[in-house]
This record gives sequence, C-alpha cells and structure tokens, in this order.
Amino acid sequence: MEVRTELISHLREKFFKKLDDEGPPDPKFHPADIARVKENNNWLRRFLEHNENNIQESLNMLWDTCIWRSKFGTNEITEENVRKDYLDIGLCFIHGKDKDGKTMFVIKCSLHTKGSKEFNQLQKLVVYWFERLERLTNGNQISLFFDMSDTGILNMDMEFIKYLINLCKSYYPNFLNYIIIFEMPWILNTAFKIIKSWLPPKAIPKIKFVHKGNIHELVDPNDVLTCWGGSNEYLFKFVSEAQNNIDTTMNGKFDSRKVHFAEGSPLTEQSPSGFGEQSTEDQLLSIEPDAVIFNKSGNEIGGSILLKNVTSDKPLSYKVKTTSPGKFRVRPSSGILLPQEQRSISVVVQQEHNVRALLHVDKFLVMCLPLKDPNTSAQELAALWKVKKHLF
Repeated sequence: MEVRTELISHLREKFFKKLDDEGPPDPKFHPADIARVKENNNWLRRFLEHNENNIQESLNMLWDTCIWRSKFGTNEITEENVRKDYLDIGLCFIHGKDKDGKTMFVIKCSLHTKGSKEFNQLQKLVVYWFERLERLTNGNQISLFFDMSDTGILNMDMEFIKYLINLCKSYYPNFLNYIIIFEMPWILNTAFKIIKSWLPPKAIPKIKFVHKGNIHELVDPNDVLTCWGGSNEYLFKFVSEAQNNIDTTMNGKFDSRKVHFAEGSPLTEQSPSGFGEQSTEDQLLSIEPDAVIFNKSGNEIGGSILLKNVTSDKPLSYKVKTTSPGKFRVRPSSGILLPQEQRSISVVVQQEHNVRALLHVDKFLVMCLPLKDPNTSAQELAALWKVKKHLF
C-alpha cells in the first residue's frame, strides 16, 4: 500500500500534539523511541501500512507501542541480559529467506514444552530476536517459520504462540510476510483453529502450510535445511550480534583477519561550551568486540562493531576514524547515540585492497562527545568535530 509523505508528517504531528496535550505517560516514553518518531519515516510508514492509512488507528497503535516499549524495557534488552541457556538452545533463531527474499525467524516447537521455561524470560527472548531482526533488516518484513516436526500436544504452548502473534499484531507493524507452518501433525488441527481465531482477517492469507515435498515453494531452496528435506547443513549455534552483522560465511580457504582499536578507544573528548558536558571520568561508550573481525561474504570483505551509549542520561556524538581511510569504508562513521542506544557499525575493505595485506598497523579510533542537546544538527556536529580536529 502506498503511503504518502504528507500522511507520515501528519501522523508525526498528531503524536507530538497528543504528547503536548496529555503529557508523557508513566513511565515516560524512552528517548530512543521519541527520536524514532521524530526521525524515522520508515517506522511511521509501517504503522500507516498496518492500518491501511487510517491516521487515528495508526496514532493509537504508535502511542500504545511506545508505552509498551517503555514498560517492557525493550530498548534495554541485549544478549547480555537474556538468559544464555534460552539463547543457546535454539528454540528461536534467524535463518535463511522465504521465496520473496524476506528473512525467516524460525521457531523450533519441539524444543519447548509449556511450563518448562520462565514465561517472562521467554517473552524477553522473543523481543530480543525481534529487535535484532529490526536492526538486521532495517525494519523490512520477516516470515515466521514454525518448525513443527516431531511435535505433539505437550509442545503446543498456546500462551507462547498467542504472545508471538500479539507482538506482530500490536507492536511490530506490518512486520509479517508469511506465517509458514512446517509439518504440522494432524493431532494439532484443533489447536490451530484456536490460533487462527487470534489473527486479524487480513493475516489469514499469510498462513502457509508446507512439508518436505513442497517447502521449496515458500523457502529459498538454498536455505532449506537437511532436517526440512533440503541440502543446507546449517546447525544452530548462537552468534553474538556484533559478530554477525555481516554474513560470516567463508568462501574457499579465506582466512579471517582482525584489525584492532587504537589504544585508548573509546576516546572521550571534551566538547566546546554550549555543545556538551565537560566530563570524562565515567565510561560513556562501550565497543564490542575488542577487534574488528573481517570475513568474506560474497564479493565483499567486511566486519562490524557494536557501539553502545552506556549512560542513562547523556546523548553522545561518536566518530570512528581509521589509520588507513583509503583502505576501509566505515558506515555510519559518525552519529548520535541516545542514552542506552546501540548501533552496529559496518567496516568494509575497499575492493582494490587485499584483506591478506591487513597489518597490525591498521587501527581504528573511536571517539565520543557528550551532548546537551540530542537534536544537534548535522551541521553543528560537523563544526564541533572540526574544532576538535587538531587533537587527532
């Protein structure tokens, strides 16, 4: 559905008018979500698409989503505060693409029985993966893939499935491409009828039943696992997001290479008066991992780092520099991080350079400046960093 730019602007205006008229809810909206409403047209577009361009329904959903995100602590969820055993078991994971090129989120139902896990931790697990998918796909649609092979009545946790559906229905607008159900046992037909009743009418056509004989019609043949009747031998192993933002599939005998950060990174600079706060005593920015690990994906050689503003109240401006600017492309090399916000930074080796020539002399310097105003313009930031140029 086409969404006109003026509708997006109208939705944004109505949101902030409601905020001015009613005041912030309790708890207050998270600064990262407020910034998202201000700056991210694509996110607002999804609410309008989800509600067929109905402004009022889109506003209600956007408002409720921001309330839920604040109460649930969505912006604070990371792999460090999700139960590691839940991450490692492989109940949920990202794998492959559907026939439309949309990323699939796999739920392996045989690995879960109702009551076997703390439900609040199970909720947190799913939200962690959904947020990771949002970052991975830039908010593009995904397909839920329910792997129901080897499942029985005990594996049908209706509360868990209802929670998954409600997330997509209420808080992740226009997120679903397909709901692919693989090898559903006939004994679960009655349970599925109940599940189907929870879905909005427009979501019913998204449901697709597949088995080993026809899975290739919905899933990219290259991504069909051996356990689904294909030839892809992938076995789930949890990989940190910081190491997985660029596909680490190895081609041939390519050896990964590491480039380390300059001593003292992240380096905190004091900002000129009017821009920021003069404090360098506390840690402001965290970097993961401790070196950029380069791997090959298709014709591209790249790696990634994860920057996180670890403060609870300070927006930060960050900047990433390299000793070899002609060798690397860093995106985004600078920007603003709101309190507790994290961002993946990709580092790609320029095609004319050979990754095997990467030397220990190649370094990256990560710098940050605390800001008073998170709405500092790009021009003001450029001027700010230009003032600091003599320090580098």
